[in-house]
Amino acid sequence: MNSLESGDFYFGISDNKIYICFFEKGNTEYKEEVNFEIPDSFNNKLNFKIILNLLKENIRKLEEKIGLFLNSGNISIKSNTYQSILFSIKNIFDKKKLNKKIITDIIQTGIHQFQNNEKTLSIIHIIVNKYVIDDKVYKFYPDGLKFKKIILEMEFICLDRNLVDKVKNLFNECKIQVNKIVSYEYAKKFLINIKDDTMCLSAKRVLNGVNQSEVHLIENSLKKPNIFDRIFNFFD
Repeated sequence: MNSLESGDFYFGISDNKIYICFFEKGNTEYKEEVNFEIPDSFNNKLNFKIILNLLKENIRKLEEKIGLFLNSGNISIKSNTYQSILFSIKNIFDKKKLNKKIITDIIQTGIHQFQNNEKTLSIIHIIVNKYVIDDKVYKFYPDGLKFKKIILEMEFICLDRNLVDKVKNLFNECKIQVNKIVSYEYAKKFLINIKDDTMCLSAKRVLNGVNQSEVHLIENSLKKPNIFDRIFNFFD
């Protein structure tokens, strides 16, 4: 049976262990979980085939336990390559009314500028910390406000690009579609006094929109995605 209507799969990946969790629809606690140790280190390039075989074996184990077929999932990555980078973009207009497209265009400009100057990091999360509009600070998006000058203060949560590519290649080899990647170091901030050994509970909270200031990117699945194909699911 396919899992799409029954629930979601989450993977928690650290340098020495991988967890696989299944959440039934509407539940915040996982129903089933399997895990396995990684020989030596996830970052060891020679380990790819070993990790791949172990991952396939444990996916089959979980599928047999719950009677569902695993073909897609979300991934939480715990890594010491985690970086939080602050980034500001300023625009000046003739007086106009603030709308979603203006914010989207400014965020895209910020991503382009960052990626042009930083080739070793991959952006995992984008948070708009504040809007400075005509020198007045707003914590959340002030729709329809008339303005001339706007500054977006953003935070980019990043991981090493090679690490992210390795994770994507691993799941591609397993014929598993990666829906979203989450940084565990970022996500764990939203689980106060809750233990999260699997790294999956915090990832689920983040993808359920616990941080209202985070921008969620949706890639166009009809063709190879690039930055212009991305729609920001930020306001709805």
